[in-house]
Amino acid sequence: MELPQNLTQNGFTLADVEKTDFGVYFAIKRECYEKYVDEYFGRWVDDVAVEKNTDAFSRELEQSEFKKIFLHGELVGFFSYDERDGEIGGVTIQMLEKARGKGVGSFCMKHITEIADSKNVPIFLKVFKSNPAKNLYERFGFKVYDESEAHYQMRYN
Repeated sequence: MELPQNLTQNGFTLADVEKTDFGVYFAIKRECYEKYVDEYFGRWVDDVAVEKNTDAFSRELEQSEFKKIFLHGELVGFFSYDERDGEIGGVTIQMLEKARGKGVGSFCMKHITEIADSKNVPIFLKVFKSNPAKNLYERFGFKVYDESEAHYQMRYN
């Protein structure tokens, strides 16, 4: 997975995630999702969140792709997905506010939709109902196929 020239010229780089990255992963995930957890589940509780995210981080380390996103050398986000038998799942994009709206999310979505198209497999992801990232996913052809109290389940095929 390689960033296009327009993103690298604007200061973006990617690197593989390592086990030692959990602390910054947790901090970025908290900044990205705390307001949604507060909205749908009462409030973010660090002890509970650390436990849940330790498990999530371990799963993502085993996925097909798990990248750190840097902007001018500063770690500003993470992107992961997993190619499974007949589908792509485990899709997550977390980016700090300063890195949003600059094309990286679109690059990530283009990357996985091209893989799905070439292999003729669907992509599954979930997004908090009030998260504006839903608009990005819809631009790339994702459709809501189910929902819970807090999330939309989306599919691309």
